[in-house]
Amino acid sequence: MIKLVAFDMDGTFLNSENDYDRERFDRIFHELVRRDMKIVASSGNQFHQIKSFFEPYLDQMTIVSEIGNKIYENGNLVQEYHFENSVVEAMLGLLGQKNLLSRCMIGGLDTAYFEASAPEDFKKIVKKHNYSWQELDSFADLPQDQFCIVTLDVPDQNIAALVAELNQVGGPQARAVSSGFHFIDIIQSGIDKGTALQFLGQQWGISPDEMMTFGDSDNDLEMLAWTRNSYAMAGCPENVARVANYQAPSNDESGVLAVIEREILGDMG
Repeated sequence: MIKLVAFDMDGTFLNSENDYDRERFDRIFHELVRRDMKIVASSGNQFHQIKSFFEPYLDQMTIVSEIGNKIYENGNLVQEYHFENSVVEAMLGLLGQKNLLSRCMIGGLDTAYFEASAPEDFKKIVKKHNYSWQELDSFADLPQDQFCIVTLDVPDQNIAALVAELNQVGGPQARAVSSGFHFIDIIQSGIDKGTALQFLGQQWGISPDEMMTFGDSDNDLEMLAWTRNSYAMAGCPENVARVANYQAPSNDESGVLAVIEREILGDMG
């Protein structure tokens, strides 16, 4: 019996217009709550950006932000993880050597930071996915904060090779992963969307076999692997499809909602 539903946002729950079928979701959400089921939105994005999609439901759902680094229940922070400052400094040193700082964003506890000299297209992306942000003259001027994630937009780079190089520099404390759409996220080793579900499962007494998960990119792999009822979205990369046990229709077909209706609720029409 499914007791928890968790879904990634971009490329999974949200369609190509960066939205979702709100009327259909409203019907499904209230039926899941009536059945005392947990609903979890899990993303690499900032909490404030994720919650903007679910304002009417925040007091009855859970949000996992920054790929598992922060977990919010009913709008309240219940768990967070952050880097040691030395790890951030090492990563910034490598990115500086490779001239990648101009398309780099560093996520603090509440604010995203990027350099004022960053290209306008990159700034637009950061502002779209982060509701709280600050421009710096240089990353050398980073304020006192606790940093949870480093995000790169590298459209002209060999993603796999750069991920491997970043993982060498990060050592045992940091892990780089492709998050799709030519983005790379650097997060703490051992922290991911899967560990977030482990934490929540322990809190609520829900086993992995009682969870249903949906994802479409590399930063969803641990979440999909953790659960038996795992769905990769149609059109996702092959390595993601191999990890999931089932396939859902695409995000533009409201695949998450369609599977929930079919497998949990019956056809709600």
